[in-house]
Amino acid sequence: MFTPNFQITAALTQMLMDIEASRQAVSSLPITLPVLTSLRESARLISTHYSTQIEGNRLTQAQVDDVLHGGTFPNRERDEREVKNY
Repeated sequence: MFTPNFQITAALTQMLMDIEASRQAVSSLPITLPVLTSLRESARLISTHYSTQIEGNRLTQAQVDDVLHGGTFPNRERDEREVKNY
């Protein structure tokens, strides 16, 4: 049986309580529409980049961002099409 090698001290308990209080404070903050929109766009960009990269797409994350905003890259039409259709 595993026996952890630590003790729950008053200092450790206080640190855990501070962490929980901070977590509660952050989770109760309102998320404004611009922040939510930015988070969704970032998630879409990162998801598109890594998912298409797994399939062999050679575009960088910055290039994927450019393609999603209308940019083009000569001789990379297949990669662009894959990003646009993701």
